[in-house]
Amino acid sequence: MPKFDPAEMRAMIADGEVVGFTLDTNVIDGLNSNGNLDNRILLGVGNLRTKAVRAIIADVVAKEVCGHMNAIHLASHDQLTSVVKTYTKIWKQDAAIVDELQARLVPRDTIRDHADALFDKFCDGMGIEIISSDEAISIAELMTSYFEGLPPFAGADKKHEFPDAVALAALRKWTDANGAVLVVSKDKGWSEYCEQSDYLYCANDLGKALALFHEDEAIVAKCLKQLKGQPDGNVGREILRAIQRDLDDLDFEVEASAFMEWDASLEEAVVDSIEYAGGAEQRIVASDGHSVTFVVPVSAKLKVQAGFVFSIHDSIDDDYVSLGGSIKEVSLQHDYQVSVTVSGKGEEEIEIDETDVNSATRLKSVNFGHVEPFYEPEED
Repeated sequence: MPKFDPAEMRAMIADGEVVGFTLDTNVIDGLNSNGNLDNRILLGVGNLRTKAVRAIIADVVAKEVCGHMNAIHLASHDQLTSVVKTYTKIWKQDAAIVDELQARLVPRDTIRDHADALFDKFCDGMGIEIISSDEAISIAELMTSYFEGLPPFAGADKKHEFPDAVALAALRKWTDANGAVLVVSKDKGWSEYCEQSDYLYCANDLGKALALFHEDEAIVAKCLKQLKGQPDGNVGREILRAIQRDLDDLDFEVEASAFMEWDASLEEAVVDSIEYAGGAEQRIVASDGHSVTFVVPVSAKLKVQAGFVFSIHDSIDDDYVSLGGSIKEVSLQHDYQVSVTVSGKGEEEIEIDETDVNSATRLKSVNFGHVEPFYEPEED
């Protein structure tokens, strides 16, 4: 009855006993917010090809991921189409330009094919095999597990666990023929199922799971030690710059309250300082002969400034009357995960090649609290 233990797993990997690696839908979805499968941590799966480990995905999981990607792409397409229609109602003179733009858009009925093609390209690039669930579990066995509440069936929503049960059965069948597999899932049902299997081990964090297959702890420890002791040192400066670059896009929402109608525009966002927010653990996600990529959790102190314009509705003229504006600045703390790529293995000095904020941890919104217009004092 395998229970995931990092130290034991590291030893099994070193001995070549772990031959497979797989992901649950919830892990892929959590790192695929844009629907393009280009998250740096997710792409770290491709490095398993250098470790004599086969990356596999159950066909049920593959179909779920493609379905979710299709939904993201459709929503984006429909949102753009809606905005374009609204634009033509305001700027009618640009109708010809808008028609040309719409003609260039991907046809809506081909979006599913586009999502499937992206997923196929991702699997080919990462060396991921799609394994079949055919004859992995009988209807009788499936229904017995369901009615007896066996993993992964549990709780009030157990009717939704049939795809998971089929996917896990496919993985179990694969391990019977090939050997142990490290599974990454945030689902309790998956974890409990793996504990009752012979060759399935379940971890809940992709970065930590991938780190088990790499032996670059020394270089990462050196970077983290510097970051902890000198937040304004070389490592800290590069991480701060990555966060500042991300903030410079000003791609987050303004939240506020006021006694009247208001509109806002973001003016400036600045990183004051950062602090390492992790423990002793390392999260290595990629490695080759020259460089290593790892994830660093940091807490950043930010200052964000927005300009507010206020108005009130004039029922007589059926129009909005401006009541002035104001600038407000707030300070806040936000937790980021930043991927850092360094080179210089075996060298006295290491170089930071790249730093990038994990999109899943980007600043999504800023609450400015209660805001009011600024009034200039009247002259006597």
